[in-house]
Amino acid sequence: MTNIFIFIGAKQDFNNFLLEKDVDDSALKFLDLIRQYNELIRASSVGFLDADNFFTTSNRGEVENCVVRSSDYSSVLEHVVTNFTQIITMAHDIDNLYLHNPPKRIIETLESEYHSKIEFRYSEYEEINKGNLKDVSNHLNSFVVGQIDAKRKVLSGLYRLSNKKDTKPIVMLFQGPSGVGKTELAKALSNYLGGSLLRIQFSMMQTNEAANYIFGDQHSKSSFAKDLLQRESNIVLIDEFDKVHPNFYNAFYEIFDEAKFTDLNYTVDVKNCIFILTSNFKNQKETIEKIGMPIYSRISASIHFDELNDFEKKEVILKSFEDVISSLSIEEVKVVENLKMKNWFFENVAEYNNIRLLKSKIEESVYDVLTSRLLDGE
Repeated sequence: MTNIFIFIGAKQDFNNFLLEKDVDDSALKFLDLIRQYNELIRASSVGFLDADNFFTTSNRGEVENCVVRSSDYSSVLEHVVTNFTQIITMAHDIDNLYLHNPPKRIIETLESEYHSKIEFRYSEYEEINKGNLKDVSNHLNSFVVGQIDAKRKVLSGLYRLSNKKDTKPIVMLFQGPSGVGKTELAKALSNYLGGSLLRIQFSMMQTNEAANYIFGDQHSKSSFAKDLLQRESNIVLIDEFDKVHPNFYNAFYEIFDEAKFTDLNYTVDVKNCIFILTSNFKNQKETIEKIGMPIYSRISASIHFDELNDFEKKEVILKSFEDVISSLSIEEVKVVENLKMKNWFFENVAEYNNIRLLKSKIEESVYDVLTSRLLDGE
């Protein structure tokens, strides 16, 4: 092999890197290479050819580019990862090998044999600095209704990140009732930085599978480290951080203290990352009792989210109706407006404390009316 490019980061960034290198769909795909390898091994095992002799001759194929994507490792058996170098070099002379987020066993094997030919590339995450904090503030205001104090505390945390000299993550704990904008604020922040939000839901992690997800298991299975590697922005949301078993908090000491995370298969760099932990805690005492002082002392800012007042909920109603009718025809919009549905929600706004539920109810009501009109002519 002439060149080995190991790309660590988001899928879209890897695709852009391939475009930069003029690598198109004609490149040899890893699964095709595996299929060819298996066919030749089977042929050798029944005596049709001697694999070792065959591949030391001029029969080896010349390949300009070979691309191995992060999803490819999940679809192969363990022995493929263990014997990765042998498999990719057995039948082909590859000029340029492009790897996306390979397990560390593959990286270690390649480094031991091709150290001088390896070039690492990384996703470059958009950063927030003092110069664009006002833009961030305007962006958050356009997406998140109310929560003035919470948004100001978030901006304070971002200011601290832009001003500090170390690369440790900023850790923010969002506290407050469900459906008041905690997740929306995290999404808006990630959106400003140009990527989809990486969202981990700890409420689902109560079993042995949860331990395997966090600390690593077989390379073919999903894992926390693999998801962190492929994040599109440096914003990571961990929903319902209080719902996970306390033993799992051990994984976060390394993350919050050393800006890295290591499991059985991967090592992830999380420098200057912003971790947002959400919970329904009501106060500091309750928080410490649940997650313990060792984790709590590593939280950069505890940010409380309040229930929205009626004026703010009316703003949510206006925005929600705008979103729903933006995809409707002129005639459908007239139907909705003639029924004065918006006014009904204004009059009954006190019944809704959960923004998520309010938005869902508005969308449901609009489409129930349009469906009845279509089916029954009402």
